[in-house]
Amino acid sequence: MIHSWIIWMFNFCSVIFLPQRRRGAEFLRTKIFSIKNIFFLFLIIFSSQKSQGQVLIDSIYKKDFKIFIHDIVIEGNKKTKEQIIFRQLTFKKGDSIPFYSLQSILNESKQYIINTGLFYNVTLNIRNWEGSNMDIIISLEERLYTYPIPTVDIFDRNFNAWFVEHHHDGKRLQYGVRFLQMNMRGRNESLRINALFGFAQKFELSYTVPYINQQQKVGLQFKSSYTRSKFATTETVDNHEQYYFNPDAFVRRTFLSQLDFTLKPGYEDKHIFSVGFLHSEVDDTVAHRNPDFYLNGKVLQEYFALGYTFIHDRRDIVGFPLHGSYFDVGVSAFGILPTDNTQLYSLQINHAKYVQAGKNLYFAIRNKLKFSSPVKQPYYTQKGFGYKLDYVSGYEYYVVDGQSFWLGKLVSRYRILKFNLRNNFRNNVVKASKFPFNVFLIGQIDAGYVKDDYYYKGNPLNNSLLIGGGPGIDIVMFYDVSFQLQYSFNHRGENGLFLHFSSFF
Repeated sequence: MIHSWIIWMFNFCSVIFLPQRRRGAEFLRTKIFSIKNIFFLFLIIFSSQKSQGQVLIDSIYKKDFKIFIHDIVIEGNKKTKEQIIFRQLTFKKGDSIPFYSLQSILNESKQYIINTGLFYNVTLNIRNWEGSNMDIIISLEERLYTYPIPTVDIFDRNFNAWFVEHHHDGKRLQYGVRFLQMNMRGRNESLRINALFGFAQKFELSYTVPYINQQQKVGLQFKSSYTRSKFATTETVDNHEQYYFNPDAFVRRTFLSQLDFTLKPGYEDKHIFSVGFLHSEVDDTVAHRNPDFYLNGKVLQEYFALGYTFIHDRRDIVGFPLHGSYFDVGVSAFGILPTDNTQLYSLQINHAKYVQAGKNLYFAIRNKLKFSSPVKQPYYTQKGFGYKLDYVSGYEYYVVDGQSFWLGKLVSRYRILKFNLRNNFRNNVVKASKFPFNVFLIGQIDAGYVKDDYYYKGNPLNNSLLIGGGPGIDIVMFYDVSFQLQYSFNHRGENGLFLHFSSFF
């Protein structure tokens, strides 16, 4: 009798003393200990000797007290199959979990579910706690899974190069449609179809199946693309790209196809085995202007490739991490058959660490290494800085090519805004009740070095230590859409305002 009454009082106090948003799993924070004396007060009033209830309360604060997971209930997964969610949990029905580690176990599982990219909001709560038995309730808000997006893309290396170097010329834009269907069949499979026209034409198709076996450890991804353009980058002079443009004909055409086999035995480690094929050809004029474009004046490049990548990912949020770490290493061989007319080998290593230094203060340090051989490579394959995320702040207008490089970034972030955008127009298309929104002030310092033993002449930034950085602001929406506006300086005394954008699209 007393045992049941104490459990009832425990649940009652959890409701009364904790705000609604912190009920369930959140009661396990230090707040629970602030009401410890209340439990003992009731015990003293109703029992003058050590009762069964007293034994239970005492055992809760001992490391040998365990919680038995009686049931796991998932709510809100209107499309997503339950096995996709169960795959992300670090516990299962019937497990006995030490009470002192329950909080961290629930938080860890929540992050794994969020990192599937399938949900706007994820909540893990406790229900029906009787004795040492309890149920875990997983409440989900599924995100929009279908994105037919009319697109205007910048063909150039980045927004800053297009806006400044090419004077935001509208003729250098691509337009078309990007179609993304996430969570196909409710199994976290995704289909991408892109069709872009304009300055260059690009057609892409990819399909990802994260799990093809019952144990949910083996997956597949297929992707294929075809691009053709009326211009080609023929060489680099003073660390700026030089172009050849023919308004009447396509001067470069490339077909690429790749199949990836993935093995994910646990939650954090992933192995990717890749096989691919590339066929690329250019106009005679391109080969005449730069015989090293494909080497030896060739107008055709064709080869098969093999690759392997190992990933160890402990980030809290994949799209914009604030805690945890990331590591990957990849090796690739291009030209594995005797008939292939290109032979290249490369090794890439990435490492990042994310830490919290205060209530709203965060630090991140990232390093990337690339090694490739031989020294003499086709011009268009030996990319260094200036492409996508491989840049030193303040050098976005420059291209620094080479066979090998090191890039390091140190970023400090201070959160000045954190809130949820409430959705007052919930419907069958946009179902989420709220969208997370964060704003950070940042300070960033980058350093990098590109090793170039072949194309370095006339390019002073090659084989030089580059340092740059400056203050800025990060705006993060949902969990995987971010804008960065940064005012950067470099060692040449140059400075400017630069915009960077990333998303799951």
